[in-house]
Amino acid sequence: MKVIAKPDLVAKDVYETCISKVRNKDLKERFRKISGSIEVADQEYQKKAEEQQWFLIESSDGVDGIVDKSEMEKVYTQRMVGKKAPGRVLYDQLINSAPNGICPLCGQRTVSTLDHFLPKADFPSLVVVPLNLIPACSDCNKAKLDKVPDHESKQTLHPYYDDVTREQWLFAEVKEESPGTISFYTSDVDTYDDVLNERIKFHFRELDLGSLYVSNANSTVTEIQFRLNRLHEKGGKNAVKAYLEEEEESRRNNHVNSWNTAAYQAMMNSDWFCDGGFNEFKSNP
Repeated sequence: MKVIAKPDLVAKDVYETCISKVRNKDLKERFRKISGSIEVADQEYQKKAEEQQWFLIESSDGVDGIVDKSEMEKVYTQRMVGKKAPGRVLYDQLINSAPNGICPLCGQRTVSTLDHFLPKADFPSLVVVPLNLIPACSDCNKAKLDKVPDHESKQTLHPYYDDVTREQWLFAEVKEESPGTISFYTSDVDTYDDVLNERIKFHFRELDLGSLYVSNANSTVTEIQFRLNRLHEKGGKNAVKAYLEEEEESRRNNHVNSWNTAAYQAMMNSDWFCDGGFNEFKSNP
C-alpha cells in the first residue's frame, strides 16, 4: 500500500459543482437543502479518520430524509463520473492524483476508477466527499465491494491517512520444490499498535494481494532465468546471490513493502534458489 496526498478539494464545493446543472426544480431544491449536511458529514469523516475510526460512522438510507440513497448515488455516477458531467474535472483530478497512475491499494495495477472507502450504498452523504474517494484499480475496487467495516481491525488501509511505508511488513519465502514458487505473507511491526497490524493483515487478505504478488514474482523469476544461469555458470550460487542482493537493495530503497522487495529478499536468502533452484520455476503456457 502506498500513501498519497490528501486532495485539497472542499467537499461542499465539490457537491455543489456536481448538482449545479440539475434541471428538475424539485430535485435541485432538495439537493440544495442538504448541502450543509454534506459539509457536516465531511467534518465527521475527517474527525473519525484522524483516529482511524471510520467504522463508527453510521450508515443511512438517505440524507436528512430529504434525498434518498438512489438519488445520492446518481450525484456520483451521473453528475461526477459522466464524461460531460459538471463534476467530471474533479473526478479526473482525483483519478490522476495517484503517482505514476498506480493503484495505492495494491501498489501494482493501473488506476482506472475511484473507490469509495466507505461504500456509497451505505453512506450516501459521502458519495462525492473527496476524502472518501480513492484512486484505485478495478480489481481492488471490486474486491472491496460494498462491505461496511464493523470493527476497527476490519478497515482496509486508507492511502490518505495510513502511512505504513517506513517499516517492512510484507515478506516472502521461496518454496523449495518443483515447480518452484514464491509466496507472500505479512508480519507484525513492533512499533505499530495491535489494531494497525491487524488492519495490515486484513487489507492484505481482503484485496487478495498474495495471489497477485505470487503471479508477479513467479513471472519475474522466469524472466531473469537466462541471466541467473549465466551468472551461475561463471560464479556459482555466490554470483547469483550478489546479483539478487543488488536488485533487492534498489527495490527496497524505492519501496520497502513492494512485492519486488519481498521477492528479491526471498530469492537471495535461499541457497537452494541461488544454486540452481531458479530453474524449477516454469513459464506460464
